[in-house]
Amino acid sequence: MAARVLLSLALAGLCRADQVELYGANGEREEVLPISPSLPAGLCSGQRPPLIAWPVMQVVLVLQPRAQDGQVPSSRFGWLGSPHLQVSVKEDRGPRWFCRIHPWLSALLPSLCKDCRKGCSVRARPWSEDQAVLLPPAGGCVSITQLPPKIATLRAKWDWHFDVSVFGYLLGGAVLVFAWRPLRESVAFHAGLGGLGSLLFIGLMVLVWLARSARGTLHGTVPFGRTITTLGAAVLSFVPAARNLLFTWTLRWLPAAHWQAWLELRDPFLGLPIGWLFFLFLVFSCLVLVHLGAKLGVRYFASLPEPEGEVDFLIGSDGRRVDLLPSTPIAQRVLGWAIWSLGVALLLCSTHSDICSLLMTAGILLKDHLGHWLNTWQLWKQAELQPQDLHPLISEDQMKAQAAANTQQALAQLQQYLRENPLTVQSVREDSELRLRRFREDGAHFRQPLVPATEDRASCVLS
Repeated sequence: MAARVLLSLALAGLCRADQVELYGANGEREEVLPISPSLPAGLCSGQRPPLIAWPVMQVVLVLQPRAQDGQVPSSRFGWLGSPHLQVSVKEDRGPRWFCRIHPWLSALLPSLCKDCRKGCSVRARPWSEDQAVLLPPAGGCVSITQLPPKIATLRAKWDWHFDVSVFGYLLGGAVLVFAWRPLRESVAFHAGLGGLGSLLFIGLMVLVWLARSARGTLHGTVPFGRTITTLGAAVLSFVPAARNLLFTWTLRWLPAAHWQAWLELRDPFLGLPIGWLFFLFLVFSCLVLVHLGAKLGVRYFASLPEPEGEVDFLIGSDGRRVDLLPSTPIAQRVLGWAIWSLGVALLLCSTHSDICSLLMTAGILLKDHLGHWLNTWQLWKQAELQPQDLHPLISEDQMKAQAAANTQQALAQLQQYLRENPLTVQSVREDSELRLRRFREDGAHFRQPLVPATEDRASCVLS
C-alpha cells in the first residue's frame, strides 16, 4: 500500500504540466504554452511603442501566478523572490553605445553593458503584486523554463510602461552639469558629503567585522569551525523552517517581526526597554558620525582664505585690473570633476534611446554655444529689417495732414496758456514780446511780408 502511494505521488510529480497562458490587450487568452526545461515557453513581443516614444517607454511582460487549484497565491512575496523561476531574455537590441567604446566599460558596468542578443538569464522584478520582465522599447523574446513550487500556471500579458525615472535622470544630470562649480564650493554640500561618507564607511566596516567574526567564531575552539559556521549560515538562510525552529527554541521572548514590536522589546530578566535603548543609541551614534564626517568634509574641501592687505595684480589686455588670487584647491577640483562626470553619466543613461540620450547630452553641454548661435541668428534677421517690418507706413499726404493737425493743436494749447498767464510774455526779449502778444490775441504766428521780395538774376549772385 505504501509503495502504491509513493508511486502515485511520483507519477503526479512527473505528470505535473506547468504552462503559460498568454493574454492579449483585450483580456482574452490567445495562446497556452507548456513549460519544461527541454522545451521552454518563448514569448515574443508583437507590438512596439511608437518610435517617437522610445526614449521614455519600455516593453514589459507582466506575469501573474496561479496555483495548482487555480487560485491566486495569498502571499506573493514567497514566489517573487524564489530562485525556481528561471527566465532568459533575448533582446533585439545590442548593448548601449558607450559599452562599445572600450572593453573595460563592459567589465565596469556589467548590468548596463550586457549583450542579450543571443540570450541571457535575468531575474524578474516585483511589479505591483505580480512579477514582470522589462525589455527595451525595441522589444525581444522572453523564455520561461521553470516555475516556482506550487505554481502551475502563469498568466502573461505584454504591455507598455511609461518610465517616469527618465525625467529624474535628466533633471539630476542637468543640475549636476550646470551647478558643478557652485556645488564644489558649497560648505553645506561638503558637510552633507562628509556625513554621508562617514555613515557609509562605518557601515561597511561593521559589515566586514561581522562577516569576519561570524566566519571565525568557532575556529580554533571547535574542529572544522569555519565549515560548521558556513553550513549553519547556509541552512539558516535557505531553510526557513530551521530558522524559525531555532528562534522558537532559543529566543522565545522575541516579539514578531514588526518594527513597533521590536521597539517595545524588553529585557526578560529586569524588564528594561532594550528596544528603545538600542534605537536611541543607534540614532545618537548616527548623529555623532554625521557630525564628525561633516566637520571632516568641510575641513578637507575648504577653500583657501582670502588674502589680506595688498594683492598682486596684472593689467589685462583691455586695461582692467586682474588680481592674482589663490588657485582652487586640488580637492575641490577633483570634486568638481566628479560631480560633472556623474551628471554626464546620468544624461547618457537617462533615456532608453541611445540617440536621444546623446542628443540631450550634447544639447546640455553645448548650451552656451547654442544660445550664442541663436542670438547671432536673431541679429542677422534684424539686420535685414525694413521700415514696413516694424510698423505700417503712410503716404506723404497723410503725413502732411497729421503734421498740420498736430501743429494746430499744439499752437492752440500754447495760445490758451498765454491767455491764462498774461505775464509770461514779459519773460522774453523786447523784440519778441510784441510778436508773442499778437499771437496771444489772434493766434497768428507767421505773416507773409507786405512787399513780396523779387528775385532777379543779380540778387542771386554772391560776391
